[in-house]
Amino acid sequence: MNILEIKDLRKKFGDNEVLKGIDLTVKKGEVLSIIGSSGGGKTTLLRCINFLEKANSGEIIVNGKTVFSATEGEKPQLARDAQLSFGLVFQQFNLFPQYSVIDNLMLAPKLRSKRKDFVGERETPEQIRERAEKLLETVGLTEKANAYPCQLSGGQQQRVAIARALMLSPDILCFDEPTSALDPELTGEVLRVIRSLKDSEHTMIIVTHEMEFAKNVSDHIIYIADGLIEEEGTPEEVFDNPKSEKIKAFLMGMKE
Repeated sequence: MNILEIKDLRKKFGDNEVLKGIDLTVKKGEVLSIIGSSGGGKTTLLRCINFLEKANSGEIIVNGKTVFSATEGEKPQLARDAQLSFGLVFQQFNLFPQYSVIDNLMLAPKLRSKRKDFVGERETPEQIRERAEKLLETVGLTEKANAYPCQLSGGQQQRVAIARALMLSPDILCFDEPTSALDPELTGEVLRVIRSLKDSEHTMIIVTHEMEFAKNVSDHIIYIADGLIEEEGTPEEVFDNPKSEKIKAFLMGMKE
């Protein structure tokens, strides 16, 4: 079952067309990694999928519902609902410095439960805290529940950011270069958490420059160059038997 479908997605910034017609599908429980050189359109694609940027044309279909279509016009209510289907982990953590770790995790679910238009079972603060504590255990940070972001290492902050994204139980968890702001010795701890989420059958889209990690954790790889999908396939197909000269040069450069 396809949980996400993207059809002919295009995005311009002024005269610069960053996405030039992207088509992709993501199946439930699949891990998709997006690789490519800086400026190729990886992050823009991720931001369009999460509705942080509005595409100029194309379609976005989530769980069988068209939530964005340039030909049919905007569907703001569907798009707002679809946003709840995604969790996004940024490069720079984006934790609220004035809140403790546990409060960072609890904030969004508390606000969601107070919304008048919220459809679903409303949680009590006690239920939200219980889920937050379980997720901190999942990312190995139980003892940091009452600490503040400034008291954590970069790797720990990113693990908190992952737990926070999971608090809204998203259908798809997205990562935008989750280790790019970390020192090499802290990268491993974050990648281990992401790998554990794959074992729990989470659907994930990962923009990454960690080629070995992408090869080991992904079910599907797409290589984006100049706003287009230049090559896609299984990790074995893309890394061990690439066809495009562009990706061959890219992979060679990553080894140097």
